[in-house]
Amino acid sequence: MGSERMKPIGGYFELERGYFRMRHEGVCLNSGCNALRLIIRELKIKRLHIPYYTCPVVPCAVQSEGCEVVPYELDERFMPACCFPKEDFVLVNDYFGVTGRNVAELAAEYPNLIVDNAQSYFAEPLGRAAFYSPRKFFGVPDGGIAVFNRDAITAPTLDRDVSSDRAAHLLKRHDCGASAAYADFKAAEELIGAAPVRAMSNLTRTILSTIDDESARSRRLANFSSLLNRLGTTFPLAMLPEAAPLVFPLVSSDLTLRQRLIDAQIFVATYWPGCEHCDSLCRSIIPLPIDQRYGEGDMDRILEVLNG
Repeated sequence: MGSERMKPIGGYFELERGYFRMRHEGVCLNSGCNALRLIIRELKIKRLHIPYYTCPVVPCAVQSEGCEVVPYELDERFMPACCFPKEDFVLVNDYFGVTGRNVAELAAEYPNLIVDNAQSYFAEPLGRAAFYSPRKFFGVPDGGIAVFNRDAITAPTLDRDVSSDRAAHLLKRHDCGASAAYADFKAAEELIGAAPVRAMSNLTRTILSTIDDESARSRRLANFSSLLNRLGTTFPLAMLPEAAPLVFPLVSSDLTLRQRLIDAQIFVATYWPGCEHCDSLCRSIIPLPIDQRYGEGDMDRILEVLNG
């Protein structure tokens, strides 16, 4: 059989594979930002309008491809506060998975819309191209998906990434708890941020194939509805029917609330640290967890802290 690598037979077991298909058909990469970088390469984008309110790694990824960043402000609906030349490339976010109707409105107006669905895994890929980040929604080490809607893109030949050195936090959290694995999580985030554009690892693909994402979607929607019915929110919700949120975006002026939740072991992120131009948004939006790991009792516990 020459020097070809033979499939081993027997020995110890690997991680079990599942039978579910990924929701989005596209080019599978090793991170959401690298999916954006691939879109810029393939569409030969030289200038891109991006919102000030976005993850700070996004403009860095854009600039790493030699593409000019043109920042823009948002209005009270989380829509662009300006108009763009019709043929310009514009990046828009489906914020927290709850502003999809805004995206649809913009997609009808701008033919070169690029959609950041990192926070909206369940959204359909609108615009000229869209990209996703499965690890924001599921327990996978990394991964990104680039979807092209109008362009016949031949998936480039890329080296395949290896994720096993970025998976310690996923395993350790089961045995040792979230706090014990947090340093491993931060280390993995740094490795992902520095990774070159590569194909999605076999490990990430395998884990994704075990996930019943429709069940996850249903649970997220149920938890979101539970909090919405009891809390309400002043965040401008504009969800599409097929979507499911990343978090529940509670808007609060209580500067102690975030720390009170964390002290009660309810971990809430900040979107986004380092986004200096949007400091008030970063401080006032408290993203409450509503993902598929939790149920009605967990939502009750969140409410107890909020009302305490």
